[in-house]
Amino acid sequence: MLRAFGALPTEARARAMRDRDFVWCLAHMALDREEELSRLCPSCRAQAEEARCPVCGRPAESWEGAVNPAFDRARYERMREGRPV
Repeated sequence: MLRAFGALPTEARARAMRDRDFVWCLAHMALDREEELSRLCPSCRAQAEEARCPVCGRPAESWEGAVNPAFDRARYERMREGRPV
């Protein structure tokens, strides 16, 4: 959320914010987004709500490399449980 306001977490204005201030800002950002979407026709709204690449605009389902073929799930589970690899 601080990115939307161009603020660093170390700035005085960001440090002065309380939890309720963050909740208030996030709630109003969500309401603003909903208001923007309500002005679109149904097909444009559906397209705007899709997860897309911010650079090329491709839908998230078509992203290449979303799955790492070299990932070893069994090794990961052993390491996560603290067992020897």
